[in-house]
Amino acid sequence: MIRLHTYVHDLPLTSGAVFLQRSLPQTLTKLYLAAWRTKSDKLLARMTLCRGAIIVLVGFLLSGCAGTTLEVARANFHSGMLTEAAQNLADFPPNDKDAVLYLMERGSIKQGLGDYDSSTRDWLAAVGKQEELETRSVTKHSASFVVNDRTIPYRGPPFERTLLRTMLAVNFLSKAMWQDAGVEARNIINHLQDLNEYPDDAFSRYVAGLCLELMDDPSNAALQYRNAAGLLKEVRIDDKTGAIITTDGQAQTRNRKQQAELVCLVMLARSPTGAQMVCGSSAFPCTTYAELFINGDYAGRSYTFTDTWQLLRATQDRTAALQITKTAVRLGVKATLAYQIKRQNETLGELAELMLLAFERPDDRRWETLPRLLQVARVPCPRDLSEYEVVFKNSSGRVLKKLRITSPIVRKDNTLFSFCRDIPSYYGTRTVQPD
Repeated sequence: MIRLHTYVHDLPLTSGAVFLQRSLPQTLTKLYLAAWRTKSDKLLARMTLCRGAIIVLVGFLLSGCAGTTLEVARANFHSGMLTEAAQNLADFPPNDKDAVLYLMERGSIKQGLGDYDSSTRDWLAAVGKQEELETRSVTKHSASFVVNDRTIPYRGPPFERTLLRTMLAVNFLSKAMWQDAGVEARNIINHLQDLNEYPDDAFSRYVAGLCLELMDDPSNAALQYRNAAGLLKEVRIDDKTGAIITTDGQAQTRNRKQQAELVCLVMLARSPTGAQMVCGSSAFPCTTYAELFINGDYAGRSYTFTDTWQLLRATQDRTAALQITKTAVRLGVKATLAYQIKRQNETLGELAELMLLAFERPDDRRWETLPRLLQVARVPCPRDLSEYEVVFKNSSGRVLKKLRITSPIVRKDNTLFSFCRDIPSYYGTRTVQPD
């Protein structure tokens, strides 16, 4: 009689064999040998094995329920139920392979609640875990060659890691912590220095320039404004002032009547979901820009600097060849494992093949609480500005919603900073009924 553990441990010491030796002996092997020890016939052994295989397979499928917590939190966030969303992610295993993703999502939620300190702590913790994962040996990822890429701890693609620094800068700007914002500007620049054919990000470049401008570093700010302008088609940027120049050559800057200017970062719509990323399609958002009104007067509008969907698609194009190769290698490893087992026991080999193929699924994890459109408005305003109104419109100019923003509004000299998002329950935001 062939003992199952014999040929499992006689397999070549590939990453797949290591995984099989650690996983199957704890489930299928014990069940199969237990049936033989009872001196039952082979039919009973195979039935026991099938039952065990089903239990393991169902357990694997149910393991995806960990993602359910994230899905509920994201749904609450985009529905404006920010407190409930924060409660959904109040606790999670600190060593979970998706800990970075949990921290990025929770940081977004806390930013929406106006808890910038807690948001910053979460995002800095995510940065720390990303840096730790970057130095981890590739041998830690061996299971991805026999299961799927979701077994790899999540770091996020390069553009998400850059935007993580950008959102940290937004938090620091919102608290008038200019020096800390300047540190994040340097981090943004470092992230974008050697892109290795990954996409650049005009919004992050502009935020870095703004942080440096507010730190009284005009030469480096001008460089980032020029870099951002080189990525834009709809508008130009005055690299000396950061002013946004429209296609008709007009710059929305401070004037004699308004001695200051407001730089408002406008964040619109919902970033593509993991499912949309996998299927490669995402409808263009209804809200496409915002107009700003100060004391009832039109001050200017926002312009798209970055579309996260475009960053995602460009990243997928960059990694497509590598991903195809890795998937082919993984399928080959699975086929080899199943064949080796089938040579010793056909029934177990067929079940192993079924289970290994059932594990095959795309990695659809991503930072879904990011906005879809990242925009900038730079408009004249009074130095004592305490609130302004944002009118969100679609591409045809129809008003979709109006919000009154009272926070954050911070000032350094004659430059005021604020940001807003088209989620009515966002901190410092109040819905205004359309006329």
